[in-house]
Amino acid sequence: MKRYQKTNIANPHAAGRRGVITPLAAIVLLVVMTGIALIVNRLWLDAASLEVTTCVETAVLAAGHELTSDELLKEKPDYNLMMDRAEKAANNAITLNTVAGQHIGVPLTKGDNLLFGKSIPVADSGLKQFIQTDYEPTSIQIKTLRSSRISNPVADFVSDIIQTNPGTTGAQIEATIDNHIIGIRPFENVSVPAYPLAILKNDPTGKHTETWELQIDQKKGKDEYQFDPKTRTVTRGSDGIPEIKLTGKPRRGDISDANMQILNFGSKHNSEVIVRQILSGLSRRDLKHYHGELLFDNGPIQIHCNPVIEDAEQDAFQQMIGQCRICFLYDKVESASQSYNGTADCTNMVAGRIMSVKRLENQACEIILQPGVITSRAVILAAAKPPEPDSKSAPNTNNTTDNSQERKNKYIYKLYLTQ
Repeated sequence: MKRYQKTNIANPHAAGRRGVITPLAAIVLLVVMTGIALIVNRLWLDAASLEVTTCVETAVLAAGHELTSDELLKEKPDYNLMMDRAEKAANNAITLNTVAGQHIGVPLTKGDNLLFGKSIPVADSGLKQFIQTDYEPTSIQIKTLRSSRISNPVADFVSDIIQTNPGTTGAQIEATIDNHIIGIRPFENVSVPAYPLAILKNDPTGKHTETWELQIDQKKGKDEYQFDPKTRTVTRGSDGIPEIKLTGKPRRGDISDANMQILNFGSKHNSEVIVRQILSGLSRRDLKHYHGELLFDNGPIQIHCNPVIEDAEQDAFQQMIGQCRICFLYDKVESASQSYNGTADCTNMVAGRIMSVKRLENQACEIILQPGVITSRAVILAAAKPPEPDSKSAPNTNNTTDNSQERKNKYIYKLYLTQ
């Protein structure tokens, strides 16, 4: 048998193809990995941007709360003090939040990335423009840009290649306070911070001198208590804000002897329900009879009332000393036949904090209340009128200003994000 030797013949073209495919596969793999990395980076940036926005919103709202303080009720409000407090509150809020597991670490400084001003409507556009000013500011704007890349490896790699910083995250958020309040409207799970309490606004007969108009508006009330916003406590002393003395019905008196009334918001004068409303506010269910809201832009609202403060209700007011809540003003009250119940004509809303509660010898409950400033999401703003062009607005400037002033409530504000 004849054996033949098998000869392997190398194909030079095949070897060449192997030499080309290997680096080509490496290039394709690099492109695929780069694409995946960019997708991961985009997802990371989206998540980080959302966290930054939430963090800055918290800071700007915290600063806005400091612009609605009791300082506004003093003869000469110290706006510099309120802006300093707002700056401190914003920095405290921003340090409590994290972005991608790390603190933002960007100090907020007035005039730099923390701006105070006003939000002014722009004619013919329906938009508002932020104007920076320290004169009675009603808007706050925070601008942040996270200069570091928060340990994002994809951003580090890409920025080294293209000489940019795609891993930065930032936000520009603006909040405004508005006191053009015409009513209240609780949400489904958010109550209005309000007492079921009405205060006598004025008394043309002169029987009562402890009225809101005399003691508060005309500043004839005593100034014997002060509230410390740092400790949230009430102490004896003067703070430049007068108080009013509220007294319920005495033992042998009638409904007209009182200058305050407990309003019947679905309680039917049940003390347990009234206590809950004092401590927790008015819910949508409480205002069911009024279709879930109270509007004071179309005249007085008649609300059933009672001038007697029971012991449990007095204890509830005692627990709320120092906390600012919305109250109501009434012009007159009509008593029902053969009972101490009546109907109060409520005309407006104010806000105040209880400074003292005690029971008098005639069994009437006496409450010392000092006006205060409060913000709430559950208040209703008057519909804003669009600004008129300059050529048409000049003749009506005074009327527009007067109407705007009439709608303003110096005690109640709504704080909301505008940008």
